[in-house]
Amino acid sequence: MYNVTALAGNPTYLIVSALDRNEYTAGASGTTGSFTGNGQTISLGDVGSDARGAGIVFTYQSSTGRYYSSIYGYFDQLRYTTSSSVGDVTNVSIYGTNSLNGLQRSAGNPWDLMYLASPDYIGSATLVTQPGYTATVPSQATPDSIASIADGFVGQAWNMNGCWVLASTIAAEAGASLPVQSTAVGFPGMANGEWIVAFNGPAGQSGNWQSMVHVGEMVVFLTAAGTGHITTCVAGSGATAQLVDNITYINPDGSIQNSANDGSPNDVIVATPHAASQEFYGVSASSVVIYELDTPVVTDTVAVETLPFLGVLSLGSLFSATDPAGKPTTQWQVFATAPTDALASGGLTYNDHTAAAALTVASLSGVSLVAGSTATTDMLQVRAFNGTYWGDWQSLAVTVAGTAAAPPVLAQQTAAQTWTAGAAISLVLPAGTFTDPQKLYLTYSATAADGQALPGWLTFNPITDTFTGTAPAKAMTMGITVTATDASHLSVSDTFYARVIAPPTLTMATANQVWAEGKAFSLTLASNTFTDPQAGTLSYTATQSNGQALPGWLTFDAASQTFSGIAPTAAQSVSVKVTATDTSGLSASETFNASVQAPKLVISVSTQTPDQTWLDGQAVDLKLSGNTFTDALGLPMRFVAFELSGPDARTWLHFDPATADLFGTVPTSATGTIRLDVIAWDHHGLVASDLFNVTLVSAASSISSAAAFSALQHPVLTAPMFPTLPVG
Repeated sequence: MYNVTALAGNPTYLIVSALDRNEYTAGASGTTGSFTGNGQTISLGDVGSDARGAGIVFTYQSSTGRYYSSIYGYFDQLRYTTSSSVGDVTNVSIYGTNSLNGLQRSAGNPWDLMYLASPDYIGSATLVTQPGYTATVPSQATPDSIASIADGFVGQAWNMNGCWVLASTIAAEAGASLPVQSTAVGFPGMANGEWIVAFNGPAGQSGNWQSMVHVGEMVVFLTAAGTGHITTCVAGSGATAQLVDNITYINPDGSIQNSANDGSPNDVIVATPHAASQEFYGVSASSVVIYELDTPVVTDTVAVETLPFLGVLSLGSLFSATDPAGKPTTQWQVFATAPTDALASGGLTYNDHTAAAALTVASLSGVSLVAGSTATTDMLQVRAFNGTYWGDWQSLAVTVAGTAAAPPVLAQQTAAQTWTAGAAISLVLPAGTFTDPQKLYLTYSATAADGQALPGWLTFNPITDTFTGTAPAKAMTMGITVTATDASHLSVSDTFYARVIAPPTLTMATANQVWAEGKAFSLTLASNTFTDPQAGTLSYTATQSNGQALPGWLTFDAASQTFSGIAPTAAQSVSVKVTATDTSGLSASETFNASVQAPKLVISVSTQTPDQTWLDGQAVDLKLSGNTFTDALGLPMRFVAFELSGPDARTWLHFDPATADLFGTVPTSATGTIRLDVIAWDHHGLVASDLFNVTLVSAASSISSAAAFSALQHPVLTAPMFPTLPVG
């Protein structure tokens, strides 16, 4: 029954536990089965309620790699002898643990193990004794086989045993032993090989559990009357579910008519399927466990299909599969019942008309039904495999009639394509591009629109209807034709155009620029800086080469491709990136540097002020000529005056820096020569000096033509002898 392989001694202990729960009535024989090993026998004893049990603990031996009991020997040599009682049902369970935690004393009591060791539960096998049973027990169950076997018990008297014995017998005959937890209410459900738990009320799951009941499932619950029960769904689902068990109901609220009475005139007879609403009346979800088989469920995506004579029908879109445990479908089996039709796959034809001779494939997408020339209704039969279990067969009726075949139809024109030169190409035709009135399988081919082969840079995959390749480096346009052909050799074509576009190119690179500090500038890109292979219109943008915006003093007019602005007054450099983009979004860029530099000559003395002679006692006013100084950049200048030598004139000689005007009244009897220096500077801090002498003479000896001066009040002359000049 079991094949156990320990992984590096994990688990350390195996517990073998038997539960014989025949709900012992007065007429029951009370006989049970027994374990035998190493010459020792252990029979099942009373463990309370209506159950008998026994159990043995085996310990892993690292020297042998086997599990061993000092009394009963090796686990792999243990034998179980079934009861001689007719209809006896025994559940033999295996638990694995790395810590006994008192389980050794509980090994012989299945109730204790279910409470204490359910996390260590591995699985169960159900042993049923039936006289004269000759059939081969299936290797797995399906929902339909559970329902069919349950229906086979209808009409039988079921006095000697209860509901769990009936459900366990149904499951065992179908080929999937129920978990031991199914024998009592209130235990969280546990998976047991093919059985999984679809709803687990005792584990805290809640919700509309009744809507989750389907064919082939078994439901454990506490009835409204307070008794435990297990039943089998044989038809319908949810609100329409039909159940088979050993209870006869007389009212919709779950009232029962009879109970086990050992063969009296009121025998318990397994009734015909009845509405689940009777049994589920007043049941709390917290007591419900739904056991479901882990078998894929196949459904039809269409109700019926029609094929013309000799037509071909692809099966890939006609069926879908789901798995209760979420496993993927790894295989399919299919056969057609009509002997006049056939199946086709991979270019071969198969005359598979029975389940035993079904065609097995990894996917239905490459399988087709090929109709003959005989009018018939063919039943396609399909089932799925989840890597462990097969599901039930699902049928689809296909009517084969002598209707005339029509060619395929171009249902969706492929749009014109635009591909970029040098870029990878991937174009998948939509699934609905072509349709076939007979739903025949279509094959595809592709050529250039003129019938020539596709160019070497473009490949077409007829299986996936996909174009791939790498677009050529030059701009071009070509027509492409795709043809769909059905099994009757009728065809239709789809022609579309593909345009290969190339990005703009840099034709004339812009030279690096030098702009003077503080000066206005303007730079217009050459008209042939960029060219577009498609002769399209280009749009332009400009940034710094690092992607940041241009500095505030630099403006770019995209319409005229012109840079303009006023250079900053400090030397610096900016790397400028110009990008030209065509109407398809393709672009090219160039980068150049613009340097802002200071001029070498800033201020110079253009007209030297001549030496002066002033009379004592007279007012003087000397305004420097407007062209005394020249700034090469045309920048505004400031002025300051200094007395370099001679008698101190600071008390009477004044200077107006705004007008570069020297004025004052020469003191009486003033004599001597004053050395003056008028300095001009700009905000760069560069300067120029105008040096000249003023000779003071007595009026008595002055020249007769001395000019008259007006007496004005002005600031005192700046301190002499090269004081520090202001900057900026």
